[in-house]
Amino acid sequence: MAINDEDIKVAVIDQLYWDSRVEASKINVTVEGGEVVLSGSVPSLRARQAAYDDARNVSGVIAVENRMVVEHPETPPVPPDERIQSNVQDVLNWNVTLDARTISVSVKDGVVTLEGTVDSYWEKVSADETVSHVRGVVDVVNKLSVVPAKKLTDEKIAQDIKAALERNVAVNADSLGIAVANGVVTLSGTVRNWGEHTAAFFTALYTKGVVNVDDRLSVKGI
Repeated sequence: MAINDEDIKVAVIDQLYWDSRVEASKINVTVEGGEVVLSGSVPSLRARQAAYDDARNVSGVIAVENRMVVEHPETPPVPPDERIQSNVQDVLNWNVTLDARTISVSVKDGVVTLEGTVDSYWEKVSADETVSHVRGVVDVVNKLSVVPAKKLTDEKIAQDIKAALERNVAVNADSLGIAVANGVVTLSGTVRNWGEHTAAFFTALYTKGVVNVDDRLSVKGI
């Protein structure tokens, strides 16, 4: 049975208030045709991502548009860009899964820009997530290029993704399309919910040789 927009809205709001990482009172929720729009303010970039993930996990949601802005609390004071840059470089250095020597950092008005190279696509995503925890960061512009240490053929990458999806109990591999061109993976087709969407995306993300994932999956909803 289809879930109406009002029920979805109530469920999203309940999910936001449940999550201790999120200050739900400052977030506005609208729903139309199963598509959720989140607006308002959050105290950190990490909280912004958490609220987005919460909304995606609600039954009946087919898409989420994230319009929330980061407004850091006045106390303690937000560090200047120079301090943010130093802190970002430190957390990248502390991340044992990344080679921070290949990543350069610049900051302007709290917006962090990452440039340089990494060996795999998941490392690019990991760098983004690592930076989002730093106080004062309001957004991340990720310009990192993925240069695999070992180049694989597109056919091999596609075969590896397909085999991994077929092994994954959370995914109906037969409903998904996989295309690979120059290491860029395009996922297409329809998934039953956001859990299946996430499982399919991360399968592609962690596959050797992948330099980017073009996510064209659509969520059926309930």
